[in-house]
Amino acid sequence: MKELKIEAKTVKEAIEKGLKELNLTREQVEVEIVQEEKKGILGINSQNACVIIREKNFNKAEEPKQTKKIEKELILSDYSSFIKSENILEDVKKLVSDIISLSKIDFKITKELYDENSRLVYLDLQSKDAGILLYDGAKGLLSLQQIVSIIINRYYEGKISVKIDSEEFWQKIEIKLKKDIEHAIEFINRTKRPYKMKPMPSSFRKIIHDTIKNYYPNYNTHSVGKGKFRRVIISQNKQKEEENPNTNPNNKLKQSTSKEQNVSNN
Repeated sequence: MKELKIEAKTVKEAIEKGLKELNLTREQVEVEIVQEEKKGILGINSQNACVIIREKNFNKAEEPKQTKKIEKELILSDYSSFIKSENILEDVKKLVSDIISLSKIDFKITKELYDENSRLVYLDLQSKDAGILLYDGAKGLLSLQQIVSIIINRYYEGKISVKIDSEEFWQKIEIKLKKDIEHAIEFINRTKRPYKMKPMPSSFRKIIHDTIKNYYPNYNTHSVGKGKFRRVIISQNKQKEEENPNTNPNNKLKQSTSKEQNVSNN
């Protein structure tokens, strides 16, 4: 698997340069932005953009077909005859078992939990075929989670959240997203500009929204875009910025004007 760290004047130029050197297309790689470009003032203290370009892992040629097969079977599954048992956890377990069985995947549930306060059902799956579910950004796992959530919410009043895990996938995702958030906050503090996260699934975006809300009260988040291109934008809370004279340009201007007047009076 090819990997290259490269610098250029802009992120776009760095990506294009890297793709040319690796002789790959944009669809064949993953891009990690190490540093955004910095223009500086009159060219002074300017910094190049830096990115890491990694070739996507397509070692197992059959896995994409298997993942698509799973997604297709999830969509075509007919649960119009599903009868709820009034036990949310057991109903979710049954749905997961029935759907995965269609894909001929051997598995067992190693951990199960239902939190009545948050109405969250959590299942941890162990399988020798976990790679099929986790391939290509865990599309199979996310599709399974989504279809089970849709079905179970048709039969129960009030929102029920379903989280399906395997190989500590969600823990790894949360660690990665928190690092991305730290990078975004550093960028915002340095440039005073909002930061656009890369497009990601709604379950990933929720982690970002919740993390900012709970741990970064001086910052806001909102989502833009549609479908697979929807992404989160992190920005500094304008009210907090105005309260801080060191970050408010108008306050700086007032301070500068006041100093000039004092010099003139003296």
